[in-house]
Amino acid sequence: MRVSNTPKRHRSRNNNSRRNNSSQKMNPYENNKENKIKGNAIQVHEKYQSLARDAITSGDIIKAEYYFQHAEHYHRVHKLSQNNQIDKKQKNVVNIHKDKINTEKDKIKLDEKNEVKNKEEAISKSNNSKTNSKDDTQDK
Repeated sequence: MRVSNTPKRHRSRNNNSRRNNSSQKMNPYENNKENKIKGNAIQVHEKYQSLARDAITSGDIIKAEYYFQHAEHYHRVHKLSQNNQIDKKQKNVVNIHKDKINTEKDKIKLDEKNEVKNKEEAISKSNNSKTNSKDDTQDK
């Protein structure tokens, strides 16, 4: 066997020699675990709103816009989850007395139809009586 003069490189998944922790800064624009805001959607929305207000008072408009965009995103997420919950509740509702409801609706429809018929008959009677009275006056 031939012996090589070149040193072997050890490949590892954790190549810490490339990382320089002193050069990393705590920047809210970077995705660090320490900067992750935890909570449900409405809590995160409120936190980003407060961060945006703080950024405006400090004079950093760009950072404020960044926070406002995130707050808007979590607001949309919250509204979407609310709508999903409402849809689930509506799907789970079962009408026990469905037959009663249908018959009541049918009764209401019939009552409305009868009212319309009665109004039409009253109008036609009044029109007939007017035409009859005109004929009577013309005969005299």
